[in-house]
Amino acid sequence: MDFLSERNITRINRAVESGKIIPLLALSTLVITAVAGVSAWFLSPRGFGSLGDTLWWAAQTVTTVGYGDVVPETTGGRLIGLFIMIVGVSSVSLITALVTSSFITFQQRQSGGEVERHQELRDALGRIEARLDALDGPAS
Repeated sequence: MDFLSERNITRINRAVESGKIIPLLALSTLVITAVAGVSAWFLSPRGFGSLGDTLWWAAQTVTTVGYGDVVPETTGGRLIGLFIMIVGVSSVSLITALVTSSFITFQQRQSGGEVERHQELRDALGRIEARLDALDGPAS
């Protein structure tokens, strides 16, 4: 299945326009954070003080806050950290791109309506001008 197929892009655009994309992205980020935190806890049990510390570290990392107060000490924990960092930066980029795309699409629709409305006004003015010319014609 092609992620950038027209069908998928249409579905994503509908989700952005309806606002449903934000809870979906938030839920996806939460799931990734929880899975990564639990995975890091199992792969690096001595690298963190508690499961809570591990989840806190995962949340800091995925949100790109990264205070540095909790840091993985093992290779497994650091690999998961790398994964979370990439997902976090990608998520921020994706959200920014989706919101920007939504604004641009909205603006284009607004402009498209104005162009049609302007054409309607030009046509109406043309008809009025033709009527006025017809009224002025015999009197001249």
